[in-house]
Amino acid sequence: MPIKYVCSNCGEIIFEFKYVGQDYYGIPTPREIYNLYGGICPHCHKELKLPSVEDIEIRPRLHVYSLGKMPISIPTRATSELAQSRA
Repeated sequence: MPIKYVCSNCGEIIFEFKYVGQDYYGIPTPREIYNLYGGICPHCHKELKLPSVEDIEIRPRLHVYSLGKMPISIPTRATSELAQSRA
């Protein structure tokens, strides 16, 4: 699930963390994004503000990916030996 940092003034995406392993440091904090751009939006050149808890928005995924039909049980050596001993 991507994490997007969006300018509250113009609505442009300032930074997007798309997948695990994108970089070695993990998800940047809002303070790190603020410092990365010097506190100024690169699109509209207005001052950025650090978000409060109320500013954070969590949205559901738009796409659901199916893995296909999964096996109900995976036979292991212990269960196959048990079945042979019962027979």
